[in-house]
Amino acid sequence: MRALKVIIVAAMLGVPAVSAAAQDRPDPYSHNAIEAGQFAEAETSLRAQLALEPTKPELLINLAAIYARTNRLDAAQTMYDRALAAENVSLLLRPDFAQDSHVIAKRGMVKLERQRMAMR
Repeated sequence: MRALKVIIVAAMLGVPAVSAAAQDRPDPYSHNAIEAGQFAEAETSLRAQLALEPTKPELLINLAAIYARTNRLDAAQTMYDRALAAENVSLLLRPDFAQDSHVIAKRGMVKLERQRMAMR
């Protein structure tokens, strides 16, 4: 049985949420910073957390979103690949909707491909 997690997924994926595990830490997945366009701040925070938890899908997916938004598509691809290599967990994207981390990563990869095509 997969663990159900509550996550704040980056705005690139279009579905904000509240993390129950994050109640004691302000913005642990950098959702607010990403929403505010503070990508450098969000990236710094996510990379620091990723050093402690290198396979945590929430961190990998949000860092991939930052890389995609700042046109570092190869780095974004790497983060999505790492999210796919990590455990597939169910992430609560909003109170009434959960989705597997692998599905979210694959959707992000599709968006990356569209972004690459648009840049050609």
